[in-house]
Amino acid sequence: MRQEVKIKFIFADNLDLVDPNYDFIKDKSSPEREPYWDDCYPHELLGYAPYDGMLVSKAIVGGYVRSGKYSESQAMRFKRIGARSFLRFEEKDYPNTVIWGDCGAFSYANDDVPPYTVDQILEFYGDGQFTHGCSVDHIIFDFVDTEFDFKFDNKEVLRRQEICLSNASEFIAKAPKAVGKHFTPVGVVHGWSPKSMADAANEMVKMGYKYLALGGMVPLNASQIMSALNAVRNQIPKDVELHILGFAKNDSLDQFIGKGINSIDTTSPLLRAFKDNKSNYYHKKDDGYEYYTAIRIPQALVNNDIKKLVNSGSIDLEKAIILERQTLKEIRSYALGGGSHKNFISVFREYWELILKDKAKKNQTQANKELENHSTRASKTLIDRPWEKCDCSICQKIGVEVVIFRGNNRNRRRGFHNLHVYYKHIKEFQGHSI
Repeated sequence: MRQEVKIKFIFADNLDLVDPNYDFIKDKSSPEREPYWDDCYPHELLGYAPYDGMLVSKAIVGGYVRSGKYSESQAMRFKRIGARSFLRFEEKDYPNTVIWGDCGAFSYANDDVPPYTVDQILEFYGDGQFTHGCSVDHIIFDFVDTEFDFKFDNKEVLRRQEICLSNASEFIAKAPKAVGKHFTPVGVVHGWSPKSMADAANEMVKMGYKYLALGGMVPLNASQIMSALNAVRNQIPKDVELHILGFAKNDSLDQFIGKGINSIDTTSPLLRAFKDNKSNYYHKKDDGYEYYTAIRIPQALVNNDIKKLVNSGSIDLEKAIILERQTLKEIRSYALGGGSHKNFISVFREYWELILKDKAKKNQTQANKELENHSTRASKTLIDRPWEKCDCSICQKIGVEVVIFRGNNRNRRRGFHNLHVYYKHIKEFQGHSI
């Protein structure tokens, strides 16, 4: 039975853009390309937004005492025109979407205190014209998953929770005047146990919060997150909405639907496209999704590992380039129906044997294992041809290139595809279609 509660998926942006005109055969962009202006966000490239909103962290934009990922000119433009215009995510084009902001607490987790004041963060939210913004929080890493109350004497953890509560109190008092009545202040809840989080949530409700976010969830497993969620949800009124910050538990999402969560944010589907060892490509099935491994064909002239091997004299660059080109030729030929799986695997293994040559001298067994892993996973991906079964505009346009692990323009596109599959699964599970 499908649940009535609908979870909104908020995508945490990190300047994730790709060149829409990238030449995959030549592996290059046009010389006239201007990255921010010519490149596309996921919603632009896919032709629709695979999320219900976007989140921008102060830590990413930078400013005040810390630099972020944005250049100085980008940060100034963001402040001048606001988040929606900067992200090219205007409400008229993407109705019923939201813009969230947070402080990026993991970026300053080792500091004694947050680097931003409440006033500075409210200025950031005001300039960005955010619809929702998180209070200034400080990460608590200690977490004991127990239903029992217990005395906790860790003064540092207690101090951090007090910082969160104090900032939350100041934040909600100043938010209406500083940002505007359209703005929803979100109190970030931290604690060292389910009960301590529930108590903190209750304090924030008394302050006037109608939307709370569970913080510090990234390092916790699904069971721990569920314990914290249940404790908080049981403590606060039903009309108070709940968000989970940094919800990266893709495989456990279904069990959280209907548990009183109103929204989650994550960048995990995109990151897994190039940071996971084997689960890089999401494939939609009737009952969810499965993963495929992207086929690693390193760029001989760009890959740092290959350059080190060439510089040390371990491998010949000319041979590496020849094998790289043959491997790409064979995978494209196979995808178009003119080549064979056997021919691709043969040259693919030869290329990887060259790359692993130095490692094989030190540990032949380990090198052989790595070679077999690459070959077995690549073989499954090619035989199943999942890109042909996907309806997203990326797979439809670039075909097999989406499953080749090779440079930002392929890897991020695969991440955009993953966002499509993830969002589609969330909506279908909740009884919606996209």
